[in-house]
Amino acid sequence: MRIVGIWKLNLETPFGVQTPSLRINADGTGGLISPIGEAPLNDLQITDDTAEFTAQVPTPMGKFAIGFSVKADGDALAGTFTSPLGATDFSGQREA
Repeated sequence: MRIVGIWKLNLETPFGVQTPSLRINADGTGGLISPIGEAPLNDLQITDDTAEFTAQVPTPMGKFAIGFSVKADGDALAGTFTSPLGATDFSGQREA
């Protein structure tokens, strides 16, 4: 599973650019880690180089349900996150 690992994301949000880490484990668990805290990945579905999941992401205005769809290409990651404000593309790089 090429998607398994730790990724540094680059997300454009209404709160500015956010750079959380995304951890996807081979056992189907993981987390989205930011300075505000860690959000476990829910409904994680992994298929080799892709993953889809949701997370209750902590923000200064409380937790928001965010949906993610990601695809790995070597050490690069690209995808879309969907929040109450709509869908936004993002990128990332493998950390480990």
